[in-house]
Amino acid sequence: MGQVADPATMPDRASAQLVARRYTERMDVAEHQTAKVALRNELEAARAAFHALLDSLTDEDLRRPSNNPGWTNGEVLFHMTLAFILVPILVPMLGFWGRLPRRYSKRFAGILNASTGLFNIVNGLGPRIGGRIFSRERLRKQFDRTHDAIMRRVDSASEAAWGQGMHYPTRWEPLFQDYMTLEDVLRYPTIHLAFHMDHVSRSGGASAILAT
Repeated sequence: MGQVADPATMPDRASAQLVARRYTERMDVAEHQTAKVALRNELEAARAAFHALLDSLTDEDLRRPSNNPGWTNGEVLFHMTLAFILVPILVPMLGFWGRLPRRYSKRFAGILNASTGLFNIVNGLGPRIGGRIFSRERLRKQFDRTHDAIMRRVDSASEAAWGQGMHYPTRWEPLFQDYMTLEDVLRYPTIHLAFHMDHVSRSGGASAILAT
């Protein structure tokens, strides 16, 4: 017959809950760090893919019409870079709206969705202008500078900030989710870059670069 545990040797309820909470917190921290490492790897892969793509294109290739009607290859590459440029702007907005009840950012996203027509005009003109005024090296430097800023955001993001989120205007960008956390926003430009790889017209297939 088993011995009955001595109540004096058993932890009280408060102590047991404290131990359980600390264990859960350690596990959450470990998961948070693992997610950060995974995202850093994705961002580094995106940087390598962008550099490989840019280096594989001649100046004539950059001026060539892309597989995205109305844009040249150079304009598509600027559009890829623009997604990275936007992230440091989107993050403070998320920090603001993420502190409020979700219904507020949902209303804000609805207002932005209502202005999709104007956004589409700006979104179409931006790459046409940027693709003309950004040289190959200027585009490379801009990409790297913005990429470094995103990496710093990943490194500095606290566990609490990592899970903050807000609603986004999905009519502006099909790659947006209705509700995105900080992790989602920091990952967005890598998804955007991969999506547009096939829009670059070049022999051998641009999408193969990202997969290597």
